Amino acid sequence: MIALTLALAACSSLPTSSATKDLQVAPAYTQEEKDAMTEEEKVAAYNESMSQDRDEIVCRRVQVTGSHFKQTVCKTRAEMEQERQDAQDAIMRARGNTGDPYAN
Repeated sequence: MIALTLALAACSSLPTSSATKDLQVAPAYTQEEKDAMTEEEKVAAYNESMSQDRDEIVCRRVQVTGSHFKQTVCKTRAEMEQERQDAQDAIMRARGNTGDPYAN
C-alpha cells in the first residue's frame, strides 16, 4: 500500500523512461487536484496515459498470510507477468526440471 501511495503521489516527478514517456502528453494535474483524487482516480489517470497494456496498473485485493485482513496490491501488468514467470521458474527448479527434455 505504501509503494502504491508513493508511486501514485509521485506522478508529477516520475523519471522519463520507456514506461513513463506517455506521461509527457498526459493531462497535467495541479498538486491540489492530485491531493483531492482517490487512489482509484490516480490509477485511472495513469492508465489513460499509457499506450501499452503492459504498462497499465492493475489493483487487486489479496489475503495477507497470517491475517484476517485483505490488502490492496497494485502492480503493472508487466510486473505481474514477471512475478508469474519467476514463480513458475522457481517451481521448475525445485522439481529439478529445467524445461530441457534432454537434461538429466
